[in-house]
Amino acid sequence: MIPSQSDDHVKRMLGQLKKWMASGAARALGLAALVVLLGTTLILARAWPGTVQPVAFNHRLHTQELELDCETCHEFASTGAHSGLPSVETCATCHSEPQGTSPQESVVVRYVAANQPLVFEKLFRLPTHVFYTHRRHVGIAELTCRTCHGDIALTTRPPRRPLVKITMEMCIKCHSSREQTTDCVACHR
Repeated sequence: MIPSQSDDHVKRMLGQLKKWMASGAARALGLAALVVLLGTTLILARAWPGTVQPVAFNHRLHTQELELDCETCHEFASTGAHSGLPSVETCATCHSEPQGTSPQESVVVRYVAANQPLVFEKLFRLPTHVFYTHRRHVGIAELTCRTCHGDIALTTRPPRRPLVKITMEMCIKCHSSREQTTDCVACHR
């Protein structure tokens, strides 16, 4: 077979590429790209520090050791659109007096004694155009909290970001596996 001009051109290009790679330019470009990627990641991490709660709540202690149901603190988990975040009155049920020696527990006791609201931040958020109720999913369909919230009940400190990224794909897979509607208007308003 007679080599064509394009074969010679490819060989010349490959030769130039090898020289360029050997010159260190490729390594320098790769290093620069890595620095930019790491810098961007750090900037984004600082720009979104995540959710910060007023108390470093220990879910594991309450759900595993004390064996409390999620609805003890999230009173609307099976009856409301939103599960509800605990109020100072909810905490006062157990924490009017110190229950232990943990620094975080003493913070809760101070909030309760002052009748100062504990303002917990929502960790899991859905877009405003998504219609979702805990009543339908927990109360009627009997999904466990873990289905959407992952192992939140096993955490010893509040995570700064959701443990599970709730996506449309996740919801559709769940609906399909349970033979529920995947019609757009069932969940999107």
